[in-house]
Amino acid sequence: MRFRDLFIRDAAGGISSLFPKHNTYFSFNTRVAIRKACDVLNLIPGDEVLAPAYNCGSEIDPLHHAGLTIRLYPVDRHTHPDLDEIERMIGPRTRAVYLTHYFGFLQPEVTALRALCDSHGLWLIEDCALSLLSGAQPAEGYTGDIAVFCFYKFFPTLAGGALVLNNDRLAADISFEGSVPMHQMVKHLVRTGLSMTLGAERSAAILQMLRRGGKQDTPSISTAGSELPDMPPHYYFDSHLRDAPISLFAARPLQSFNSKQTISARRRNYRIYLEALSDMPKATPLFPELPESVCPLSMPVLTNNRDALAAALVARGIPATPWWAGYNQHLDWTACEDACYLKDHVLALPLDQYLEPVTIKHIAQELHMLLRAE
Repeated sequence: MRFRDLFIRDAAGGISSLFPKHNTYFSFNTRVAIRKACDVLNLIPGDEVLAPAYNCGSEIDPLHHAGLTIRLYPVDRHTHPDLDEIERMIGPRTRAVYLTHYFGFLQPEVTALRALCDSHGLWLIEDCALSLLSGAQPAEGYTGDIAVFCFYKFFPTLAGGALVLNNDRLAADISFEGSVPMHQMVKHLVRTGLSMTLGAERSAAILQMLRRGGKQDTPSISTAGSELPDMPPHYYFDSHLRDAPISLFAARPLQSFNSKQTISARRRNYRIYLEALSDMPKATPLFPELPESVCPLSMPVLTNNRDALAAALVARGIPATPWWAGYNQHLDWTACEDACYLKDHVLALPLDQYLEPVTIKHIAQELHMLLRAE
């Protein structure tokens, strides 16, 4: 076991308390954990994985890096997978199904999907990157054979991810033995700082312009043959980071964060948004209710002119995000109408635990003014 693993496991309280009884291994980021999962599950080039059509693209790219064939299964506009269609898509080379919990809201059909995978002898990979603090006992990710988590989306750290083994048949002696090149560390530090200040999408645009002498990238053409904008370049899997362990820039701060306070503050802020959005017909909450088990990542709303609204909010100092804008160019996006609708219409409003109620109300007011001006 590497020093960083021991560092986290031996820490009193903090993030270590989220994984008390699991074989947990800490990676540089979640994408590195996903890439490792391919090896742990003995997936080989040509094996097929069924993945959700509603995706960022960054979490799917490690599967592509492993040489796997990726087929996208339907996800409706409520972010629920179509289990009947998943079963119809299972073929002779299908080896695994990839499931994502969105915005902290746990999938209601996860038990049924587990049973479906078991009946066909398939692995289940459970993506909990957006639901780290959700569940009756956070971090809940016990259904998949493997679960992956992300820390920086909930806590201000330099990346940081976790790979959790839930299946006793899987080897429990794995470790992340790679290293992070110094230039990669500097890039991540700069990107993290910009993202915390300006939001992920705007910071990515600024970094692109700096790399290209101030010239903005033009959208790429999808390999599926339709014209779809590319996702930011750094969303694609970086082979230099393969097998990289968690950074001490992430491991050290993770000792001190208070998960209970974080959950309480984020739930409070979500409820404030729900009340404020009740009289905004042009901004519909993607999840209009907040179950007891949910620690929300952000406030996702469905709105037209999403990109323009996000840019206007960012110009007012509000780090709103056109959530998952851009499409992984390695994927076939045909027949993904509902997922594409979500990718083009979801605006994510911040509700971090450091934001006070007055700030959440201010953000809602600014959004309201922009919508009335349309």
